[in-house]
Amino acid sequence: MHKFLMKLACLYLSHRVRRRPPRPLSGLDTGQVRRVLLISNTALGDTLFSTPAIRALKERYPTWELEVLAHRMFGDLLAHNPHVGRIYTYPGRNRRLLALARDLRRRGYDLVIILHGNDPEATLLAHLTGSPYIIGSAGSPLAFAYSAAVSPAGPYEHAIERRLNYVRLLGAGTEDKRMDLFFPPGETDRAAAILKENFGALPPLLMAFHPTGSDPYKWWPAASFVNLGNFLYESYQAPLLIISGQGDREQAEAIAAKLPGPSLVTGGHFPLLTVAALMSHCRLLVANDSGPLHLGLALGVPSIGLLGADAPRRVGPYGVDWGIALHKREEVCTQTPCMLKKCPKNICMEAIEVADVVEMIKTWWEPRWLASGS
Repeated sequence: MHKFLMKLACLYLSHRVRRRPPRPLSGLDTGQVRRVLLISNTALGDTLFSTPAIRALKERYPTWELEVLAHRMFGDLLAHNPHVGRIYTYPGRNRRLLALARDLRRRGYDLVIILHGNDPEATLLAHLTGSPYIIGSAGSPLAFAYSAAVSPAGPYEHAIERRLNYVRLLGAGTEDKRMDLFFPPGETDRAAAILKENFGALPPLLMAFHPTGSDPYKWWPAASFVNLGNFLYESYQAPLLIISGQGDREQAEAIAAKLPGPSLVTGGHFPLLTVAALMSHCRLLVANDSGPLHLGLALGVPSIGLLGADAPRRVGPYGVDWGIALHKREEVCTQTPCMLKKCPKNICMEAIEVADVVEMIKTWWEPRWLASGS
């Protein structure tokens, strides 16, 4: 279906471009820009990766109205972002796309930037807005329809830098690579109340796990999380917040059942921002390559990322000193290119031993914790 839709989009946009070629970005008068649409309608991590670029653009052009098309599940991550004026949600491939296209066209965008989007929908929606200027990725099969197509600086350029490259074309750069996440008033207090109800009091040293993720090839073995949980309780008497959704609740609860200390499994019971607020009370996060890892980093939680197929240089902690990654793929796997989801066994994740994580906790996290006086 995806290939079929892409072919239709290529035919349709080729016809449009022949009739009305995209305007080169050199013709854009930034002083006349009033409203800009930023498309970032994919995963949780992708949404957060886009926030430094959004902040840089607003700081460079404070009078511009920045609006975002986000995934319906992750738009809340930007709902309280002071740099964003309005959020539209991507409904998926259904009839509501037509209504969305009509709504976007009414806004009269002067510029559309596809920071990270599902194609062909992202490019089609960008064109259907009627905007005279579109910036997108040179890697898209539909890049011929853009005013400017941006290539990564190299195969290991970080996802945050790739998004910043789009706004750098407009003179909007930043040295601050931190991801942004803003809460509505009272959200962290509500999270504290949930923790008090579950643990009897607000834990002074709460730690968090995210033991699953979007695909099993990214998962550290459940038994390893259990063993690590045993160490954390024996060494620090730390209760655990275990992050999961409804779909992976069973795996998270199975881990929780084997832990010696108290725990709370989110399990899809709370809204996304409430989960983030719960995480904000944590002093350590150990997570697979997944959205919650990037949530922790955006919140300033000391975070250890367990990465397998993808390289930390591309998707790991970046531009902050409270994140670090463990990665052993290059040591244990000779398959080139990486098989990703088709890998019959995620040996690069299994190669990370509990002792490796324990050593990182002792040498990297513990000195930070002691220095903070927490």
